[in-house]
Amino acid sequence: MISIIIPIYNREHLIEETIASIKAQSYTSWECIIVDDGSTDTTVNITKKIIEADKRFQLFERPSNLKKGPSSCRNYAITKIKGHYIQFFDSDDIMHPEHLKLKIEAIQDNDFVVCQLQEFTGDFNENLYAKSQPQIQESKNLFEDFATGTFPMMMVAPLWKASSLLPYLPIREDLHILEDHELYARALFENKTYAIINKPLIFYRVGLNSSTHSFYTNVDYGLASYFEAKRTVLRSSDSKNIKLAILKMTLGFFRQALAERNFKAAKSCLNFIKQEQLAYNDDLKSKLSRIRFFYGIFKVIKKGDTKFKPLFKL
Repeated sequence: MISIIIPIYNREHLIEETIASIKAQSYTSWECIIVDDGSTDTTVNITKKIIEADKRFQLFERPSNLKKGPSSCRNYAITKIKGHYIQFFDSDDIMHPEHLKLKIEAIQDNDFVVCQLQEFTGDFNENLYAKSQPQIQESKNLFEDFATGTFPMMMVAPLWKASSLLPYLPIREDLHILEDHELYARALFENKTYAIINKPLIFYRVGLNSSTHSFYTNVDYGLASYFEAKRTVLRSSDSKNIKLAILKMTLGFFRQALAERNFKAAKSCLNFIKQEQLAYNDDLKSKLSRIRFFYGIFKVIKKGDTKFKPLFKL
């Protein structure tokens, strides 16, 4: 049996479509644990109504003594599961009708199986079923490829064998973003076997209310969480490829902070780079010195973003 785990919060206009896609699964041996995170709209009432005739669904409210947030809800749901496999899912996403069937066939003796994800905005259209995606490539070094982003794996992408994931739980509840990255970094550092389904089976809605969107529009929102998630990766590996990837990503947020005139966040990015020794050779150290120099000038004049932007890249 597959245990599907869904945290919900204020999804009154979307939850019915998500649940309908689960009910429509051709593979029927599943349970769905839904945990409400304190919704203030009619989400709970709508959910109760549409699942009441299907005993495979269970709806819980996050106990008030637990920390608010999707990670806390997922951790609580884990205490309720009975399945041999775990599939995380979001309350505004859609499953392909063959999603669970194809994954359970593919996982066999592996630790997990991943599929392609297809993003969409607005109303879901079944024409997305036929949309092609770049192929997920087999990895020779799974942890390094995951850490550098060449083997991307969002929270909902894998179906996990429960026994392969449970040792790395709970999910960290102090992170606003990248809690899935931090969890999977710990899991994938130890050898894992996997299967790939090169077909979009999960369709995720890109919205303005997501935590990731909040981070990319306000660097303060998730910067501390980003640092913590990346520290988990760096504590596990001294790979130069990983360091370089994280260095480039951190400089991306550094430039975002400058665009927002958030010099405190910009300084935090530079401090993180220094603390984690991401500039691991003389060439990178020289380029970073140049970036620090022009950063000092930009702090004074506070204008000329277009002119300065190329100077803040490696």
